[in-house]
Amino acid sequence: MAKKKVKVGIIGCGAIAERLHIPDYIDCGRAKIVAFCDVDKKRAQANADQHSPGAAVYTDYKALLKNADVEAVSVCMPNKFHGVVSIAAAKAGKHVLVEKPMAMSLAEAKRMVAAAEKAEVLLMVNQSQRKYPAHIKAKEVLDSDIMGKVLHVTAMFGHEGPEFWSPSGKWFFNKKEARFGVMADLGVHKADLIRFLTGKEIVEINAFYKTVEKKRTDVDDNFVSSFVFDDGSVGTLAASWTAKGGMANYTILHCENGTLEVCLHADKPLVANMMKPGCQINFDMPAPPSNYDGSWGLDIGGSFVRAIMGEEKPFCTGVEGMKSLAVILAAEKAADTRKTVKVTV
Repeated sequence: MAKKKVKVGIIGCGAIAERLHIPDYIDCGRAKIVAFCDVDKKRAQANADQHSPGAAVYTDYKALLKNADVEAVSVCMPNKFHGVVSIAAAKAGKHVLVEKPMAMSLAEAKRMVAAAEKAEVLLMVNQSQRKYPAHIKAKEVLDSDIMGKVLHVTAMFGHEGPEFWSPSGKWFFNKKEARFGVMADLGVHKADLIRFLTGKEIVEINAFYKTVEKKRTDVDDNFVSSFVFDDGSVGTLAASWTAKGGMANYTILHCENGTLEVCLHADKPLVANMMKPGCQINFDMPAPPSNYDGSWGLDIGGSFVRAIMGEEKPFCTGVEGMKSLAVILAAEKAADTRKTVKVTV
């Protein structure tokens, strides 16, 4: 007997939908995309024609949410729409997978969580760093306690800027639509990953953010911070839209028994330099999803579908996404006030 397929609607047909959400749903084999929505009807129709002929096409997300066939949605719109669309979807009884950062404020994030809980639907945030094979393995290694206590974390995520992977995504540079710059676009990914890997919460943070190169914008293109975990250990977190010559995507965890280096797109993406005993361990990676290409194909859609079906836990709930957003909001306040700020949810 064929397994049931979850009927999905795509709200926003830009680069992140085309490169990650749509291919992941198709590849998982457990979803059927029945509706596409974008303010550019031609783009929505082109995606429908290519990926799901016969799917409904909309230019208004409210009309899509009235489609009784749609059971779940991916919200792939500019940041300012994440909250309002997710809340409307939850109220319409749809499960929600929303892009990061999940909201423009903590208050909005809390309303999203409350709406999903009231409607008894799943709210999941696409903090996709949790799904990289190297990060899955790093979590396994750290949880095994072979490294001992994590004492210091250094994390960095950077590339040349969103215009290079999403040429039509002009909204990234518009504060009214994006609210943040690189601090939330990439920084929230690493804030979430740090929390995920260590199992610790960031409680205090200092930060700076600047527009160094991309002058035709009113958002930041570089961000650096230092922080304190709830157990007193410390770390640094940085993000950049001006990283040249390839993506910078690494996390280094200095632990009691050695240092774990997680560097994506490297020949040895996960290396432990051990002090006790003195040796180097190169960890084999878990098998990646069949459509994984090093950046995309992370089984995000498949994970969402299986969570809806109750076959696995969501890899990042609305509450988890909100806690990572809180780190970035505290960093913003720290940068604006030049003071240490406590992270609160």
